[in-house]
Amino acid sequence: MKIKITTNISNEFKEASIIINAPELSDELQNVINYISNINTIPHQIMASKNNEIYFIDLNKVICFFSKDKYNYARTQDGSYKIKYKLYELEELLKQKDFIRISNSCIINIQQVSCFDTSILGTILVKLKDNTQETVSKRNVSRIMKLLKERGNLK
Repeated sequence: MKIKITTNISNEFKEASIIINAPELSDELQNVINYISNINTIPHQIMASKNNEIYFIDLNKVICFFSKDKYNYARTQDGSYKIKYKLYELEELLKQKDFIRISNSCIINIQQVSCFDTSILGTILVKLKDNTQETVSKRNVSRIMKLLKERGNLK
């Protein structure tokens, strides 16, 4: 579906509004509506701690969220920070952003991926920009392959 976008910027308007004209409500259009509706609820930062200090970390700088020794962490180029969220809460909260769960213990930021290595049959190794690697669990391989096909226009 092609979507035509027209903007009309003028100080005569008191507030911004979005009007959608379409012949039918397709799944793609519903996704656009959902995204726009939730845009103000999507966080841009997450609170984390390290050495008894509290930080607000920009989500774009998060490489991945992971579990280790019963705690959850956010990893950035500057190191790992403990977070209070459970991974399933983050998965739900960040589904409109570029984060995807690859295993029970890891959610990656797609923008922080160097490459997906599919050379081992039935397995995907995710190489991240901080020179670390994460393995996609077998149950998530098909979802990651679907994402790669959608994003890369693969056939």
